This record gives sequence, C-alpha cells and structure tokens, in this order.
Amino acid sequence: MVSILKRRVATGFAAALMAAGTVVGPATAQATAAPPSSAANLAPGSPSILPTQVIINRNVTFGGGVPVGGWYSLSVFPSGSYSYSGHMHDSGAPSYDFAGVCVVRFGNGTAFVFQTSGRMHGTFESGSRDYNWNRSGSRQSIRDAFRDSNGAWNARCSNRVNLNVGALVDSTVQAVGYVAKVIAIVA
Repeated sequence: MVSILKRRVATGFAAALMAAGTVVGPATAQATAAPPSSAANLAPGSPSILPTQVIINRNVTFGGGVPVGGWYSLSVFPSGSYSYSGHMHDSGAPSYDFAGVCVVRFGNGTAFVFQTSGRMHGTFESGSRDYNWNRSGSRQSIRDAFRDSNGAWNARCSNRVNLNVGALVDSTVQAVGYVAKVIAIVA
C-alpha cells in the first residue's frame, strides 16, 4: 500500500509535468465538492452557470497591395458582457477607410452585430496612420441568448477598406446562416 505522502508527491510531480507541457494526461475529471456559489448549491429557480464564452482573435491583412493591416479581438460572455477591440495601421501613401464587423449568431437564431469603422491617413494626408477601437458593455439580451441556446453559436467576421459598412453588415449576417432576430451593437 502506497502511503498518502508518496501519493501526494507523485500527484504533485505529475501535475507539474502536465502544467509544463512535458506530459499530456487523459482528459478526465475528478469529483470534488462544489463551491458554495456553484450551480449545485443554488436554490431551485436560481440562475445557473452558463456555457462557455465566445472568443475570436484574428490578424487582418488585405491582398492586392493594400498597405493596411492589424488585428481585432471579440469576446462575448454568458454574463451578457462583451469586449470588441482592435488596431489597424496604414503603412502606405494613400489614406483608407476601414470597416469591420463581427456577427455572432446563437442557436436560438438571435444574432448580435459588432461593428466599427474609421479612417487611417497615409503619407499624402495629415492625420493618424492608426485606427484603434476598444468598446465594451453588457446586454441582458446576450445573456438570454446564451441561456436559450445552451451556448451553441457560430460567428463570422469581415473587414474591408473603402467599403460601405451597411453592405458589409448585410453580407456578414447572410454568411452566418438563418437568423431569427438581429440585435445591432454599434461597438
């Protein structure tokens, strides 16, 4: 019989190796007592723990010699909060207008539109070469959509330079498939 101390040392050593990525263990779960705030200890009818969040992080580049690039990040959480941020940079001579949109459609058919637009100035025009955005907020309708969909979702993001934002939103909403309701969040 292995002593408790030896088991603890072996377990700790294995955990350290797994955390370091040296050893990959099987995906198993151990039953433990639920913390006081978990769904297992909530009264009937209380809100439960909602499904996982939506996280989208992408780099943006354009073909055809367009000297604009950058990144964006969209996070949507079961609590109803969201964060949409990004950075675009014009490294060329002409100026460009940028439009970006992400549409997140939940399993219940509700779609949320996160959009932004701005101008980046090139060498031939005074002004900033950068367009940055960082918007966040919270909506009860996002929380409801997570709950009503059991966390099922899909998303599509599109970015364009020198394009009408309305047309970009319409084409992106069509790309995510059937939508019962669209809720615009002008981030």
